[in-house]
Amino acid sequence: MNTISRKFIDFADIKQRVSLHQCVTMLGLAMKQSGGQFRSACPVHGGGERTLVVTPSKGFYCFGEKKGGDQIALVAHVRQLSNRDAAEAICLHFGLDVLPEQKEQPAKAERPPAPAQAQKGFDPEAYARRLDPAHEKLADLGISSETFKLFGAGFSNGGVNRGRLAIPLHDRQGGFVCYFGRALGSESPTLAFPNGTDTTHIFNAHRIKEGELYLVRDPLAALQAYESGVENVVAFLAPVTAGMLEQLASLMDERRCETVELY
Repeated sequence: MNTISRKFIDFADIKQRVSLHQCVTMLGLAMKQSGGQFRSACPVHGGGERTLVVTPSKGFYCFGEKKGGDQIALVAHVRQLSNRDAAEAICLHFGLDVLPEQKEQPAKAERPPAPAQAQKGFDPEAYARRLDPAHEKLADLGISSETFKLFGAGFSNGGVNRGRLAIPLHDRQGGFVCYFGRALGSESPTLAFPNGTDTTHIFNAHRIKEGELYLVRDPLAALQAYESGVENVVAFLAPVTAGMLEQLASLMDERRCETVELY
């Protein structure tokens, strides 16, 4: 049996030399293509044929576990390995015997779209600049600081959202509504809104485009899915009412989304 003996494994080099699609083939996943994505049931968590989503240019996402990542994370997920063991498995499979040390350059973060001002005296852009998208308390969420920056979200060190992940809420047209706080532990409530906020708004509705729509139960899960390439994802922010379902149906008609998957 071939063995690889080294003190250091360069994850960035592996990702440059082995594509996500190659890892899908390595794992023997029978996935169906839908546009620029591939979908199947998750071999670990089961579920419907769209539970596991692979976006070759970005990564994978499992709606069963609500986690995603790159090709190394995919192998770790399917084979239930640590990331290091998954990286070694990829090296063994593809014969990568030499892994030079390289520094992966961080991707340039996109500037979040400028939201409309919802109330006099509140500047959402200035508020976003005070948030910390790379705070250590966000490290276990599986979401990069670049994605947090894209959404204008981050850890709040003060104010009404102190100690929480502060996330902006927009209406369907992209107008800024408010910043709300998402608990990072067992704090109650899980979601905290400014007084008077209309919580029937559908989170991330303004980014929805034509195609299949995914509905998750938590805005944090929507961010995690977006991180892994599932961009057509929304979340309700309150117990579901008939009016909210009507809003969802209207959104689907407007953006030409023929089906919705609930996770």
